[in-house]
Amino acid sequence: MTFSMRRFQAIVQKEWKDAIKNPQVLLMAAMPIMFTLLFQRMGMEAGILLSMPILFVLSMTAAFVQASMVSEEKEKHTLRVLMLSPASAIEILFGKSFITMLISIVVVTISVVVVGPTLTMDYLWLVLMFLLALIMFIAIGTIIGLISRTVQETSISGLPVLLIFMVGPMFAPMLKNEFLETIVSYLPTDHLIHALTEITKGNGFSAIQGDFLNILIWTALSIPACLIIYRKRRFD
Repeated sequence: MTFSMRRFQAIVQKEWKDAIKNPQVLLMAAMPIMFTLLFQRMGMEAGILLSMPILFVLSMTAAFVQASMVSEEKEKHTLRVLMLSPASAIEILFGKSFITMLISIVVVTISVVVVGPTLTMDYLWLVLMFLLALIMFIAIGTIIGLISRTVQETSISGLPVLLIFMVGPMFAPMLKNEFLETIVSYLPTDHLIHALTEITKGNGFSAIQGDFLNILIWTALSIPACLIIYRKRRFD
């Protein structure tokens, strides 16, 4: 089945109308910017100042909002209609992710502009690392939404998982538990924080190549996993 721009645009327009009417989406978009302004006043170092809003955007604005919107459509039985329509899996998944991706990019751009005067770094690597992580987290959010039966179930089961991604790298060292630290060291968010810290110090690809590989592997695994679960749910 060929990709239809008309079907894709119709899905995007529907998602946009749903997003602007959803106060949860607006709140999750505003909070990273507010945190950036707050952390800037606290005088945090550039790497942490940049990492915090980006982690929040990925976990909450991208993944959690995506999961909530998908599970809400499942609960209303409108996703089933869309799945059984002539639209392909790529058209549906990309169309349903486009608005979430756009909002996330705008929020991170505003956060970087706020932090901008304190940064001296290669923005190319920042953009590349963020986009890879964004695709991965939207795929994870879609998976959570597809396996959840209701919006409430998304909050109960999906939110704790996303919080581990977000706060795990920050709090694991404080617990002084070698096993937990080992597990957290495999999380993409741990590598993203390290990469952002190195980038803000002016270091190049050699300093972040392990972090880049970790995020690339997570992204490469999350996309087919999302497609497999989508196709399974389509015929359940």
